[in-house]
Amino acid sequence: MTRSWRGVVGCLIAVLCCTGCSTYWRNRSRDAADMFDFGITVSKKPYFAFLPADYFNLTPLGYTRIVGSYHGLWKSKWGTWAIDDDAWGVLAWGSQKLQVGDFSADAPRQFWPEDIAALKAASKPLPTSAPVYNLGFLRVPLHHNPPPFPNGFS
Repeated sequence: MTRSWRGVVGCLIAVLCCTGCSTYWRNRSRDAADMFDFGITVSKKPYFAFLPADYFNLTPLGYTRIVGSYHGLWKSKWGTWAIDDDAWGVLAWGSQKLQVGDFSADAPRQFWPEDIAALKAASKPLPTSAPVYNLGFLRVPLHHNPPPFPNGFS
């Protein structure tokens, strides 16, 4: 019995070490890092946060107000970033202002790239702080201004 298990384990290792398989699993781990942001938020003073994840921002429910530092995986990178999150939602109606890390008007999670390109083309000043976006399946169609991808829908 031991010899057959050695054969099975040896074949499994050989299959996983093949170029195609190792590349496949390496790419799947990158995909997983792109799909999730997770970590721990630390602040010097107490804040309240209860806003379950709503990837497409269709049904925000809860409230969060946090100013502190975020430690974990963000935008496929491990690290520590400053965080300023102010959001609320009641199922179909909500709002969010989220800034993680240093502010950059060119960050795709901060602004719609087309809006920044239009400002640059018109030689107008770029924004200097994170915008407030609408959330919810009723508020966005009525008032527009959804968060940019990947935190929103168009």
